[in-house]
Amino acid sequence: MKNLRWAGAAGVALAGLLASGCGVPGGGGAAVSAGITGPRITRPVTVQDVAALGPTTLRVLADSGEDATLKALVPMYEKKYPNVKVDVVTKGFDDLMKTVVNSMSGSDAPDLVQGNQGYGTDGPLVKAGLIRPLDDVMRAYGWENTFTDGALKQYRWTPDGAIFGSGSLYGISPATEYVGVFYNTDKLAALGLKPPTGYAEFTADLARAKAAGQQPIMMGNAEKYPASQIIGLVQAQNVPSRDVRSWISGVPGATISDDGTKAAARTVQDWAKQGWFGKGYDGISSDDAVAKFSHGQGVFLVAGSWNAPALQQSMNGRVGFTLPTRPDGTRATVGSLGLGWHINSRTKELPAATAFLGMLMSDGFAQTIADVGRTPVTGQGGVKAASPVVDQVNRIGLRLLADDGQNFYLDWASTTMLDTVGAKTQDLLAGRLSPGGFTDGLQSDWQAFQNQQREDAAAAGGTP
Repeated sequence: MKNLRWAGAAGVALAGLLASGCGVPGGGGAAVSAGITGPRITRPVTVQDVAALGPTTLRVLADSGEDATLKALVPMYEKKYPNVKVDVVTKGFDDLMKTVVNSMSGSDAPDLVQGNQGYGTDGPLVKAGLIRPLDDVMRAYGWENTFTDGALKQYRWTPDGAIFGSGSLYGISPATEYVGVFYNTDKLAALGLKPPTGYAEFTADLARAKAAGQQPIMMGNAEKYPASQIIGLVQAQNVPSRDVRSWISGVPGATISDDGTKAAARTVQDWAKQGWFGKGYDGISSDDAVAKFSHGQGVFLVAGSWNAPALQQSMNGRVGFTLPTRPDGTRATVGSLGLGWHINSRTKELPAATAFLGMLMSDGFAQTIADVGRTPVTGQGGVKAASPVVDQVNRIGLRLLADDGQNFYLDWASTTMLDTVGAKTQDLLAGRLSPGGFTDGLQSDWQAFQNQQREDAAAAGGTP
C-alpha cells in the first residue's frame, strides 16, 4: 500500500521545496506552471526532502523496453534514497498502450508512468487530468537547456488535451530514437560500395544491389507500421519537418496530401513493385526481419535505431548505420525522444517521483543509458557508446536533434491513425491504392478526428 504521510505532516517539512500557489523561481510565474493544481517544485529535490516522506513505496509502470534501464536505475535510486522502495511493473508496448489510461484512472494508480506521444495515448491521459504538468520540474532541473523547442513539442499539451504540440510540458525522456539505415558491411564491400551518406547515393546503391542479384532492403511488415516508416524516411528528404509535425499536431489547415508525401509514397510503391523488399514481406514480423538481416538477407535494413545493440552482437560487428542526408546536408527522418515519463497528478509521493526523474535525466546516468545500447540526450561530453554501430547511432542521433529533424510518427496524429496508416500502406505497396489515394486516406482520418476535437471542445464550452 502507498504511504500517505506526505499529505499531512511531511508537507510541512517540505515547505522549502514545494511552494503551493507560487511560481517557479526564474520560470515566468504562473504562466510556466499552468495546469498545476497542487504543490510545485521550485528547486532540485534533495535527499532530505525525500527522507521527510518516511517509509515510502514509489510505484512505477513502464514499457518493457525500459527493463535494462530500470534494472540499473532502481538500485542506484534506492541507495541514495533508502527510505523509498521502488515497485516496478513493466508491460509490452501494445499491452501498455491498451491499459495505461485505465491503470492511471484506478484508485491504486502508479506514481510514475510511461505513455506515448500523440493523440492516441498521452492525449487521453492529459484530457482526463491523470498526469501532472512538468513545467516547474523542467525549470528546476534546467531541462530546457538540453532540448530544442521543437523536440519538447512532442510532450506539450493544452490542459484539456485538445491541442498537441503547444501548452504545458507533460512528459520527458533522457533518450532519443529514430529510423535510419543499417547496412551489411560484407555485402557492401562485395558490391564495391561504400556506406552511403546522401539520399541520392543511398537510392543508387539500392539499384546496384538489385542489379547484382541481391535483395536491396530487408523488410517485415506484418505489424503494418514498418513500411510506413520507410515512407516517412523518404518523405523527410523533401518535406520540411515543421510541415510534417504541424500535420501530426493537428494545426488547422495542415495536410499530408502534399506533393512531397505523394512522391515518397510513389517511390516506396515502386520499390515494392521492383522487388526491392523481397517476397512475402507482409507475413514477416519486424523482429524476424531484423533476424533475417543479421543472417545475411538484404544489403540494407531500414529500421529503428534501437535495433543497434542486438545487430552488433548477432552480426559480430559486420554491421554499420547511416542516415542519408538531404541535399542541404541536414538530416531528417521518422523519430522522437523516448516514450515520455509522466508523474501521476494525484501522487502523494511527489518529491520521490521528481527525484526519480531527476536521476533518470541526470548527466551522471547518461553513461548507463549508453551502456544498455540507447542514445542519451544528456551527458554527451563524456559518454562512450557500447559498440561501434551504437556509436554511429549516437553521433547521428545528436546531429539529427541539432538539425531539428525529428519528424515524429504519423500514427500520433489521431486515435485511429495507427490502424489507418497500416492498412493504407499495405494497400499502397500491393498496388491496390495510388499514392494520392494513400495520402487522401490519411488526410480523411486526420480531418475526421480534428472535426471531432472541435465538436468536443464546443460541447465542453471551450474554443471550437
